[in-house]
Amino acid sequence: MMEIQELLYWEHLGIAGAVAVSAFVLLGLFLRLHETPTSRMHIWAMIAFFVNTIADAVNSFAYSGVFLVQSTFFRWHDVFVPGFMVALYFYVRALTSSNATLHRRDAVHLLPFVMSFICLAPALVLPANVRRGLVEGAISPSYQQLIDLGEMAYWILWIAILIIYGGLCIRRLIQHKRNIRDVFSDLENKTLRWLDGLVATILILALFVIIDEVLLLMGSPAIREGVWSRLFDLVLPMSFGIFALRANPPLPDWSEQILEAPTAPEMPEPGEPQSRYARSGLQQEDIDRYAARLESRMVKGQLWRDHGLNLSSLASAISISPIHLSEVLNTKLSMPFYDYVNQCRIRDACDLLVKTDDTIIEISETVGFNAKSTFNTSFKKVTDLTPSGWRATHKPQSAVGNV
Repeated sequence: MMEIQELLYWEHLGIAGAVAVSAFVLLGLFLRLHETPTSRMHIWAMIAFFVNTIADAVNSFAYSGVFLVQSTFFRWHDVFVPGFMVALYFYVRALTSSNATLHRRDAVHLLPFVMSFICLAPALVLPANVRRGLVEGAISPSYQQLIDLGEMAYWILWIAILIIYGGLCIRRLIQHKRNIRDVFSDLENKTLRWLDGLVATILILALFVIIDEVLLLMGSPAIREGVWSRLFDLVLPMSFGIFALRANPPLPDWSEQILEAPTAPEMPEPGEPQSRYARSGLQQEDIDRYAARLESRMVKGQLWRDHGLNLSSLASAISISPIHLSEVLNTKLSMPFYDYVNQCRIRDACDLLVKTDDTIIEISETVGFNAKSTFNTSFKKVTDLTPSGWRATHKPQSAVGNV
């Protein structure tokens, strides 16, 4: 009896904790929604996520057997469980887009809910008390088999949703890491590495839940019990809550026409090149002229030394449009904006390491890097040497004491 009471204590404590954390984050999200005039899809996605979290916790608490709650909504919340992965996808999509908006084709994301309802329909159409098991002998063995079959189909569907939406999230994150190299010269706080870990955490937790439920359907004991089950329930809202209140899409609005979308491109017309620059209108002589102008003005003005240099500001400095500058870099020079600027910075640094006695930190800041670690990594990638190794090789008498 004491063991049962202890289990109930931890269960109720965990549910209360999950609701409290989720409610706190939800309040903060509504405040952010009020303060953010544009690009709010990531906030709405998290609102949907935490509303679902609270509903799931309240549902578990209401039908835990402690309270006399009407059975009207018993099992209905399971129809909305796919909302966790759908919300996660829209969250990732919003943070990896320059202008995240909904389209008509997004109606396809209603399918997981429709299919969940179809799988659970044999149980959901039953009277509430029968559905909850409060009326003995009300379900025939053949109909119970139909319910069990629908239950199994539901968890197979869950696995499919996990794979599909997890894959969509991972694909967008991979493409995002390519996109930011076309826009920024400094990737600090723009790589969304924390989101990589967050997506991995959610996928692992979701897979863990699925395995647990499948084991229960097969008659095996549950993995999540007692204090571990409640800690598990707290990890989800806490892991999301830490970042949901602070995250902002790093891509600027002006980058929308420049970046490649992580979706299949539309089929080009016959004879039309399949490229994001297909309709730019630039001829080869234009590209060659812009490339020469870029090189001339970069060298003359040492524009790479601007720590905050991005594609738009560089395009403005050389008097061409950002989309045309992007085309010059990717087609003529065969490198994204980030690599081009950092190669300029490294060449500048190589010169300063030989001609001056400035410290490596001073040189890294002078040429435009915001962090010594980024400078060291980029330097070694371009020259196959560390900055101190380059100085020791090309100016041995100045190497000692200048690190």
